[in-house]
Amino acid sequence: MILVEFNESQKIAIEHGGGPMLLLAGPGSGKTTVLIHRIKYMIQHHGIRPEHILVITFTKAAANEMKIRFRNLCPEVGSVTFGTFHSVFFWILRNAYNYTGTDIITDAEKYGAVRDSIERHGFRYDSQEDFARNVLGEIGCVKSEMCDLKSYESTTMKTDDFRVVYDDYENFLRYRGKIDFDDMLVFTYELLSQRQDILDMWRNRFQYILIDEFQDINTIQYDTVKLLAKERNNIFAVGDDDQSIYGFRGAAPAIMKRFPKDFPGTKIEYLNMNYRCSYDVVECSKRIIKNNTDRYDKNLQSAFAPGESDRVHIVKVKDGTEQNRKIVDKIRELNSAGIPYSDIAVIFRTNTEPRALSSKLMENGIPFSMKDSIPNIFTHFLAENIFDYIKLARGCRERRVLLRVINKPNRYISRDALDSSQVDFEMLRQYYKDKYRIVNNINVLENDLERISRLAPYAAVNYIRKAVGLEAYVREYAEYRGVSADDYMDVLDEIQESARDFLSMDGWLEYIDRYTAELAEKNRTGSMIPDSVTLTTMHSAKGLEYAYVFIMDAAEGMTPHRKSVDNDNIEEERRLFYVAVTRAKYGLYIYVPQKIFGKNMNVSRFVQEMLVDRDLIRVGNKIVHKRYGQGVITYVDEKKLCVYFEKNGETKTLSLEYTISNELIENVQR
Repeated sequence: MILVEFNESQKIAIEHGGGPMLLLAGPGSGKTTVLIHRIKYMIQHHGIRPEHILVITFTKAAANEMKIRFRNLCPEVGSVTFGTFHSVFFWILRNAYNYTGTDIITDAEKYGAVRDSIERHGFRYDSQEDFARNVLGEIGCVKSEMCDLKSYESTTMKTDDFRVVYDDYENFLRYRGKIDFDDMLVFTYELLSQRQDILDMWRNRFQYILIDEFQDINTIQYDTVKLLAKERNNIFAVGDDDQSIYGFRGAAPAIMKRFPKDFPGTKIEYLNMNYRCSYDVVECSKRIIKNNTDRYDKNLQSAFAPGESDRVHIVKVKDGTEQNRKIVDKIRELNSAGIPYSDIAVIFRTNTEPRALSSKLMENGIPFSMKDSIPNIFTHFLAENIFDYIKLARGCRERRVLLRVINKPNRYISRDALDSSQVDFEMLRQYYKDKYRIVNNINVLENDLERISRLAPYAAVNYIRKAVGLEAYVREYAEYRGVSADDYMDVLDEIQESARDFLSMDGWLEYIDRYTAELAEKNRTGSMIPDSVTLTTMHSAKGLEYAYVFIMDAAEGMTPHRKSVDNDNIEEERRLFYVAVTRAKYGLYIYVPQKIFGKNMNVSRFVQEMLVDRDLIRVGNKIVHKRYGQGVITYVDEKKLCVYFEKNGETKTLSLEYTISNELIENVQR
């Protein structure tokens, strides 16, 4: 079998026989092609029976794609097993315990169990789906990492409350005879650990194990694979520790670092040639990722020569509004030049960021698809609280509306005092006539509602936050939960910002109704629009590629996200940004807002790291360059993204937008 179309490292990986190998595959290095050709080589050259080969990846879509590509390559071979960890492990459990699909708990049942537990114990947590999802994520982490619940500290809710909800959830599963996806992993490990006969049977079946995206593996998956692979040790692990971005699911580069110790005699090979990204994109990505310490050192190279494609653009913008306008303008410009919308992606750190951008795209008739559902900020419980105050200010006196906000902040008004479907404030004062403090609270509320009724939307939201006291209530609620109030403040900021351009309350509320309907339709259709711009989080962008990529909100606190900085997870944040950058084949546009929701922002440290070219010399807090055209760069202000240089005896300043090349900072737009 002659492998003329592969580079030397790819050939070594494909031709590898028995024993453990760790293949470190950088972005765009052809790892999937290597994997399927390796399977073919194993069967045709090494004489390995196809039914003894197990190929594991992390998503059903990836497993199906690999299976199809292999069948196209080897149509006569049909008994290689391709699957996800969950599908393979469930197969093992089904053979041992006769499990069926009906034994797996549904999402609706999971969310219901968590919400019921919270409400039954009277915990003061909003029972929205997002909160329940976070709690379930923590429950899954405890299981997959095999943590001792007694010593686990929750980051979602009070630790004692979390332990109660965890026990309730487990009892819910056991009482109904159900398992969840994390149980599949735990039960498989326990089964293979305790039943040598069953372990031997599956070891004989799967004598060669190939794992794709190995950097995403968690502890329970890794320990189970070790059980299956031990004795023969024919395990071929393919991944990139620099793209390990699922720490919240237990994935960590440390597992890849342990691999050679757990499998003595491991051969390590590097796929360092990037066939996807332009020279400039690769060079910039290298400058970013080299700042991580917990990694294998690599020498990434681009298959493209310098200057063969578009550049890396760093764009400084005044605020989110200007950022969205510039992104839309650039997308329209690219499309007018013949670039299909489907070759363009906008990438962001969290799925709450693109609300205003998605609205702008809708306004301009630019089709877009979403890899992640964008949550509707206007259905958040804080938005509902604001809308309830506005309804009351506009004359609504429904009991159910008043009940939702009457004690936000606490006015010490009992539900029993509101005994009819319509509330009369005068009757409410009579109910509390002997309690001056509460009567005064009612008077203040009535006065606040009258003031809100006369304000424009932006000012009304600000008044509800500050004067009425919703913001103070939210901070108290966050303290009760044992979490930072910053996320809640961001929600309030975004709701208020959405009202800025509206002069009337009717206009703002009509916009919200229209946006809600359009977003629901987008979330329903997902990625069904064939020629459309992709909106995606950094997490969901992994494994994808686009001709042109826009990264928005490249500011400290956004990326890296402030939570990760506070929790010392900066290396994973850097890997996330690295993944986003390496999705771009040709053009990369990174936007740095100076302000977000009126708050001053600093340029992301990752953008600053991109500026450190080998031809730039750092002296203290300055970066000095030899030449800029016929002038000499004397200083680069990294925070303001300004370039100062001397030309013809004068000091010049260039700013706003410039591009990075390997040798010069050039093509600066005034």
